[in-house]
Amino acid sequence: MTKTLVELAETQITELFHNPGSVFSPDDQASKVLGYLKDTGRYEAVASGGGRVGIVTVRDLLGVDQPDRTKVESIWEQVGTVDPGFTVIEVADTLIENGVRALPVVERGELKGIISQSDLLDALTGVSELKEVAAKDIMKSPVTTLTSEDGVAQARSLMLDNGISHIPVTRDGKLRGVITAKDIVHAFIAPAGKTKRGDRVGEKVSKLPGQVSGVMDTQPLTVGSEANALQVAREMTRRDKSACVMVDEEGGVLGIITPRELLQQVYDLRGEDVLPVYIVGITEEDFFERAVAEEKVRRVAVKSLRMHPGITEVRITVKKQRTQGERTRYSLTARALGPEVSFNAENEGWGLMEAFDGLVAALEKVLTRAKKEHEKKPRHGRRRPTRNLNP
Repeated sequence: MTKTLVELAETQITELFHNPGSVFSPDDQASKVLGYLKDTGRYEAVASGGGRVGIVTVRDLLGVDQPDRTKVESIWEQVGTVDPGFTVIEVADTLIENGVRALPVVERGELKGIISQSDLLDALTGVSELKEVAAKDIMKSPVTTLTSEDGVAQARSLMLDNGISHIPVTRDGKLRGVITAKDIVHAFIAPAGKTKRGDRVGEKVSKLPGQVSGVMDTQPLTVGSEANALQVAREMTRRDKSACVMVDEEGGVLGIITPRELLQQVYDLRGEDVLPVYIVGITEEDFFERAVAEEKVRRVAVKSLRMHPGITEVRITVKKQRTQGERTRYSLTARALGPEVSFNAENEGWGLMEAFDGLVAALEKVLTRAKKEHEKKPRHGRRRPTRNLNP
């Protein structure tokens, strides 16, 4: 069913995320994940253990020199989680703000799936108004390029140094192909159980032989400067491409478009007035958890603003109670505040995001209860004082 961009932005991701497939342990070898990604054609996998959930992508594996001696916990991304009730715009915001490709979908502590840029790209193919968006206005330019004679090792270095996964390859100034992180990883890094005679398991692969012309995609998706964003989204989905290169009439590279550039159309719909959520007690190493936790708390508070318009901010205090092995127990307190209102909620739990999920549920319960009591308030007589509520 065709939707407007705003309708899609407000759609819950319930029907958009995909099955997580195999779930790996932080102690698993990176080569095991690599084998799974190569066999399934997926770009990312989920790892879970010790109350933590993370994502391992092909891009993460690009920097691994010894996959059989590298554990998942040393390369996975702690990107936090979202639940099925999140909207497309909330997920797009988290993906873009944190520079990640996918997020685990968790409901009440149970892993339900993965929501990725590609999943949201599929949804964008039904937004007809993207016809009005010129592809040249959203493309990334200038673009890092290589010539067909450049080495694979150089391509890998450029990707790692610049945080990119696609590099157009030219010859005589014209586009000849695109080399991706996926091409390099699957061509040169041996997954578990896939070694052949002569391979040395665990050997460093930092020196990659050959030229990019030997492993690049020789049939890249290209469009001209007259293309629109809808055409790009649909062709990327139809041809299962992770990037589209815009070329001029002579075949020269003008720019590149990835799912991130297309999702920017949803991201830009965000309102300027955002309810502030302050979290105290999370260190910098929990950066991704902070971003996702803030959004979960904000969603609950914003939903209540119609009944509680006096709320101007939410403050969260996080305290570590104790550690048991790799698990940590947290105590969290939330205060939704305003000049004349204050609503309090508390929760404890093992694992930061699990504890936050419980806190969000408790805060929602408090605000809903306050709403019902407000509706029962007598129309006449002395006004009842504002109360601090606890679940």
